[in-house]
Amino acid sequence: MIFDAHGDILTDMYQESLKKRTYDSFKQRHLEKYIKGDIKISIFVNYTDPYKQDKLVFNEIFAVGFKEIELNQDIFGLVLEYKDIERFNKEGKIAVIIGVEGIKYLSSKDELIKLYKQGLRHLSLTWNEANDYGCGILGGDSGLSDKGKEILDIAKDLGMIIDLAHANESTFFDVINYVKQPIIVSHANIRNICFHPRNLTDEQLLAIKATNGVIGLTNVANFIAKEREDHTVKNLAKHIDYAIKLLGVDHVGLGFDICYYLGERFNNTLVKDFEDISKTKNLIKELKSLGYNEEDLDKIKYKNFLRVVKEVLNR
Repeated sequence: MIFDAHGDILTDMYQESLKKRTYDSFKQRHLEKYIKGDIKISIFVNYTDPYKQDKLVFNEIFAVGFKEIELNQDIFGLVLEYKDIERFNKEGKIAVIIGVEGIKYLSSKDELIKLYKQGLRHLSLTWNEANDYGCGILGGDSGLSDKGKEILDIAKDLGMIIDLAHANESTFFDVINYVKQPIIVSHANIRNICFHPRNLTDEQLLAIKATNGVIGLTNVANFIAKEREDHTVKNLAKHIDYAIKLLGVDHVGLGFDICYYLGERFNNTLVKDFEDISKTKNLIKELKSLGYNEEDLDKIKYKNFLRVVKEVLNR
């Protein structure tokens, strides 16, 4: 079983609904791959492009996503609390945690509470942009704002997972210092292996550990290596191995961000032997070759993120 901490599936559901007026896109496009990849738990996020889209799209992505999950309860279970995951796993369903990748278009605290009541359980303040709440890696040097603190206060009180995947370093450390709960970075890699602004420094990694949080290592090709020939599952395993050696095995998980479905140019991850979500076994094979036993692998595959979910959602 694998817990995938990041997928832009809600956005894909929305795009497919525009094309085909259908609410079974996951069954048609992804289900077989998820079954082969043994993905039993995942955070499905609303990604609304902060530069090209607007609040109408932000709202519609949620509306379509919640509707598709509701209409396909034979394969999905909407996670509202930790015990739901155990129940859905027994029923053979994919346990879905609904999240948001950037809240530029969130208008008010009341709107967040409304989304929580619908099922939102994961929150990222920003994508790569600067907004009213915080700043992403392309937005400059500003940090967490007072409005961001207000939103985080509500998220903490409600019991929501807080994700710093796209935050710049100022916002990253501001949030770490402000929020007293386990924090995740759902999808990023190691900057000491591959220099990319979305990858994390050792200082950031250790800060996540200090919260008792988890980093999800990701399958994004240019987060793995600079050179095209080095975009391989073997090199992804090296990022995971580095993180474990630095942090210990209890703070490392998987957040694939496999976007083979978001437009024609994303029909392949461009990572050799991990071209889509069905190829997770190739990564596990590489980790076994590095000496990780079944107990360690289970922590990486799902137990570490489940620990955070249990603590945060059950507050």
